[in-house]
Amino acid sequence: MYKNLNPLAIGVSGRQSELIELALTYGFKGIEIDLADLVKRSQRASFEKAARFLTSAKIKIGGFEAPIDLDDDDAAYATKLAALPEAAEIANRVGASTALIRIPPGTDRLPYPEYFNVVRKRIDEIAQVLAAQNLNLALSFSASSDAGVGKQFKFVTDVEGYLALFRACTGKNVGLALDTWSFHVGGGSFAQLADIPADRIFSLRLADISDKVDPKKATAKNRLMPGVSGIIDNVKIVAHFAKAGYKGPITPMGHSNNSAGMTRDSLVSAAQDAIDKVLHDAGVPTQTRRPEMFVDTSYAPV
Repeated sequence: MYKNLNPLAIGVSGRQSELIELALTYGFKGIEIDLADLVKRSQRASFEKAARFLTSAKIKIGGFEAPIDLDDDDAAYATKLAALPEAAEIANRVGASTALIRIPPGTDRLPYPEYFNVVRKRIDEIAQVLAAQNLNLALSFSASSDAGVGKQFKFVTDVEGYLALFRACTGKNVGLALDTWSFHVGGGSFAQLADIPADRIFSLRLADISDKVDPKKATAKNRLMPGVSGIIDNVKIVAHFAKAGYKGPITPMGHSNNSAGMTRDSLVSAAQDAIDKVLHDAGVPTQTRRPEMFVDTSYAPV
C-alpha cells in the first residue's frame, strides 16, 4: 500500500502543479486527481499540455471521481455515459487505474427494489466502459445521518446495503473504495470487513470519530483524521489488509470543517503524520518526509 493524498478531503485546493508539489513534499506517493478538469483542459489545448505535470512527476494516480452520477435521469445518464470513453482514455493515458463513484444515499426516482436494479445495471455499464481502458470502478457510500435528506426514497446509507449492491454487480473490475468512517458509522463490523477479498479493495480511506458523537447522528463534519480518538481501529484494519496483500492507495479523509485556520502545508503535513502513525502502529514500513529534507523540486507552481 502507498500513502495517497486527496486534497479536497482535507480542505486543500490549488493548481495541479501546486498539489503535486505538496504531495511529494510531504511524502505522499499518490494523489487523487480532478479528471473532469483534466478532460476539459485536454479538449481546450492538448492532452500533453494538460497532463504535463502528472506525466512528468514521479507520483501515482490514486484515483479520480468518475464523471457520471448514478442518480441522473435517463437522458443525462445516457449523455454522460456516451462521453465516458474519452474521459477513460485520458485517465488511462495519465496512468490512473481506478475511478471512484458514490452510491446515491437516496432518490426521488424509484422505491428501493426497483432502484437497486437500475443502479446495479448502471454500475455494470460504467465498469464495462472503464474495462476497455484497463480501469477499475470503486464504489463508495455515505453513512452520514443527513445523507439522502430531502429525497423521497432512502437508498444505501449502511454497510448491509453497500455490500449487497457490490455483490450484485457482475463486472470483474468493480470493487470498493473502503471508507473506515462510513463503515463504522454505517454499522459495519470487523468480521464483515475482513470477509472482503483484498483484491476487491481498490481504495482504502481512513478517518476517525469522536467518542462524544453518536454514530447514528454523525455527519460528515464529525469526520476526524485517523488516530485522533482511536474509536475507529484503523491500525487493526490496515494491519489486516497489509497481511492480506493490499497494494493500493491509503488515504486520510478528514473534514475541512475541523481544520479552520490551518495553512495548506500544515494540513498536508498533519495528514502525513496521521497516516504514518497508523502505518507504524500496524507494522507497515513508512517514512515521514519534510520540506527541509530536500532543497530542489521540479514542480514549481505556474
